[in-house]
Amino acid sequence: MKSTKILLISFGLIFFLVLGFAIRVYMLIPDREDLMSCFTTKMYEVKLCPGGKNYVPLNQISKVMQKTVILTEDSLFYTHKGFDWESIEKSAKENLDGGKYKRGGSTITQQLAKNLYLTRDKTLIRKLTEAFITLQIEKHLTKNEILEKYLNVVEFGKDLYGVKTAAWHYFKKTPAQLDVVESAFLAMLLPSPKKYARSFYAKQLTPFAFKRIRRIVSDMYQYNRITDEQYTAAKAKLRIFYSTPDQVSEIDTMDEQDNSAASEEDSGEDSSDSSDQNEDQSDPNLDGSSSGDVQFDK
Repeated sequence: MKSTKILLISFGLIFFLVLGFAIRVYMLIPDREDLMSCFTTKMYEVKLCPGGKNYVPLNQISKVMQKTVILTEDSLFYTHKGFDWESIEKSAKENLDGGKYKRGGSTITQQLAKNLYLTRDKTLIRKLTEAFITLQIEKHLTKNEILEKYLNVVEFGKDLYGVKTAAWHYFKKTPAQLDVVESAFLAMLLPSPKKYARSFYAKQLTPFAFKRIRRIVSDMYQYNRITDEQYTAAKAKLRIFYSTPDQVSEIDTMDEQDNSAASEEDSGEDSSDSSDQNEDQSDPNLDGSSSGDVQFDK
């Protein structure tokens, strides 16, 4: 009798926990009207409002910037349904092998869900809620609408949210004017914006920042996201982009070094860079665009 009573209480507690979770998720899950309206994001309390002074439509963001973010953050963005299972599996393995949380496997859609509606808590309930919201975002928005909202809300540094604010703060440019190296710099910031932005304030690239930007530029070229002319211009700009003399000397052997690194990865060696990506399959509408001015705004 006593064991039956305990069992009933246990089932009752589980039922109410599940019910409470379901109610919470139901209240958070957005529809298209919610997603396209003006509101303040949960994580950073950013005012996200299409047509607002800090909001920029996707067609006013350089194609190079769009391609760079997709290649570095979510290379399968235009083909998956919200989740990159291969990346999730790889992340889980690395975290288990390392005995601690080292990297995530979040897609752009998952990052958007988290930024819009959730907190920074790393709990199972939050991850489950994120998954439900991710599915809703993918259901109600096109890929370009998702990318547009992501680029308008993502953090690029201390109190810097959205590509419009970031482009002006770092380069005194509009998002449409961003070139290859500037886009690579902004993409480099994304995993840890406050930390990685120190290169800008010190007016000198850290070894990590230089290596990462150089790798991004090389990948953009290797995966045919930029033209020969853009690649040549980007390498020239790297020479004056807060690079040290030693870093400048590395640019001359850039192709050789990056080809060597690519060969090592092809042979099965994992890159130590936590932002390493799978082979990209991006939107065919993201055609090449000129990188324009190669002078860095100091």
